[in-house]
Amino acid sequence: MAKSFLKAFLFLISFLMVIVVKDPEAATLHVPDQYKTIHEAVEKALPGDTVLVMEGRYHENVLITKTITVKSDKGPDLTAVNALDISEPVFKVLDADGAAVVGFTVKGSGVAGIYFHNADNGMILDNKTTENRNGIYLVSSNNNALTNNVASSNEQTGIYLELSNDNTLKKNIADSNKEKGIFLNASNSNKLLYNSASRNEWNGVLFWSSNGNTVQGNKVLRNTYSIILSNSEGNILSDNSTWTNFNLIVPIILVYIGILFYWIQRRIFRIFYKEEKDIQVNL
Repeated sequence: MAKSFLKAFLFLISFLMVIVVKDPEAATLHVPDQYKTIHEAVEKALPGDTVLVMEGRYHENVLITKTITVKSDKGPDLTAVNALDISEPVFKVLDADGAAVVGFTVKGSGVAGIYFHNADNGMILDNKTTENRNGIYLVSSNNNALTNNVASSNEQTGIYLELSNDNTLKKNIADSNKEKGIFLNASNSNKLLYNSASRNEWNGVLFWSSNGNTVQGNKVLRNTYSIILSNSEGNILSDNSTWTNFNLIVPIILVYIGILFYWIQRRIFRIFYKEEKDIQVNL
């Protein structure tokens, strides 16, 4: 009797331990069906959950401090988030590991559309960050994947990494920004693969005190300067397409065309003048 009771007691304890140790099943929180705002859903989400945002236009700033995925249901063309407070990023991921922002059009921040600070192992995927101060901005954030984003038409830089290492930037578009397309500042061992950084008003890609980065297969066209390395060592550049801004070349071409026409005119003038002079001598 005592042994049977002991076995039953031990079984009960083991069962309870399994329940306690086992992680709760990840949930999907819907906006606006369950929660009116993205911010509210993020606040309620537990690590591992997904906040799924239906199509529409939202005006808010979203702070993410845990391992969750915030994604749109219909993609960036149908789901836009504008900054409610322009002094804050639209999406701010702070002190989080493995957070993801997927599939939004992000506008109107005086800091950045998507901002990672001390956030590692995360993902920024399929977003359009435009008309912000910076499109995507990483500070002290490592081992993140930035893939298939558009970071164009921002006031300063499309994609900016500061003190951020071992990140992968792949197939992003950082075009037509008012300063730089992609800027790495004191950021090492990152991979820039098959991105576009074209038609920016200053630099296409700038490395400042950044070492050991891999830059492969990028299109860096029609910027004032294409790829600039300053105080940076050990970077590997291969198979990149570069071409300076055509607007800078046009004046030089016009000068040479002017010189060529001037030379041709002088030659023609000398020929006619010599023929006229010979006729006068013969007369």
